Amino acid sequence: MRFRIHLRKEGEKAFLPINYQYELSSAIYKTIDRADSAFSRFLHEQGYLAFGRNFRLFTFSRLSFDGFKIIREAGRIQHHGEGACFEISFMVDRAAEEFVKGLFMDQVFVLGDKISQVFYAVENIVAMEPPVFEESMRYRCLSPIFIRRKRNSGGEDYLHPSDRDYGILLIQNLMVKGRAFKSSVGEGLEDESAAVPDFSFAPKGKVYKNGIRIKQLTRQETHLIGYNYEFEFRAPVELQEIGYYAGFGHLGSQGFGCVEIKKEKL
Repeated sequence: MRFRIHLRKEGEKAFLPINYQYELSSAIYKTIDRADSAFSRFLHEQGYLAFGRNFRLFTFSRLSFDGFKIIREAGRIQHHGEGACFEISFMVDRAAEEFVKGLFMDQVFVLGDKISQVFYAVENIVAMEPPVFEESMRYRCLSPIFIRRKRNSGGEDYLHPSDRDYGILLIQNLMVKGRAFKSSVGEGLEDESAAVPDFSFAPKGKVYKNGIRIKQLTRQETHLIGYNYEFEFRAPVELQEIGYYAGFGHLGSQGFGCVEIKKEKL
């Protein structure tokens, strides 16, 4: 399911960090925790398990403001309007729609860091119509897609969409998310080494680099590199749906890999 959450700024404070993805993710977890602690513990401690790894199968877009100014030298966004919105999607059954809407209604998000914060009240939450998925789709990023590859010597590389391993890592990530979701609903897991289905991945147009700082202004601060772009993706319908609802690539629950469907026919 996917929702569009409409926010209304509260108070006079208007400055939030340019790198607010981690703060928005934390606000989402806190909102879920206040409304339903059992669901929050599941997401934090267990998530959806597959082959010893856990996945938090949701993703969300960047914020859309009704009026803003970017102050790069200060690392801030000045929201000089009153409203904002973002999309959030969960890999859950549609029967849970009213439950999820109830989690967020009448909640207040606090977005910011040690320097500045903005308070947002949830004004409305609208369930979005589910799209029709096909084997060939075209998408546009609503938040950067993040793909990482571990090095044999330790550490990891953050891949550009032109990297030869990018597409295969993208679809393998979707496959494992699918196995994790099936496990959560009581379906058996296939072998982790199951064959990758026939697929194609092709970025279209300009690719924009997007550096994101996680846990900024703390000792745990990490700088991650993702990319915003449009792309054509041919794969089984099941994997298209997983990418749309749970996010393409790694760290969907940190606000990476949220996409919208382009309406142009391939």
